[in-house]
Amino acid sequence: MREITGHRPGKILIAIVLISTICYVFVVPFVLQGKDILLFGWMPLAVFFWNLQTLLWAFAFWVYTTRHWPYR
Repeated sequence: MREITGHRPGKILIAIVLISTICYVFVVPFVLQGKDILLFGWMPLAVFFWNLQTLLWAFAFWVYTTRHWPYR
């Protein structure tokens, strides 16, 4: 963890993960409150948001590990 927070790209990665986690915990339940919305006729909207968060994290980690990894 010290290596990630020791340089700017690592701090950006931690910020992306933290902001998306906060949004998923606090914003998504507020948006989905009392609604049953299906996407494509089978996928609940909560699952869509979970998949979107997972893709965001995967992309952020991929960029960090391929371009800004401190131990090449």
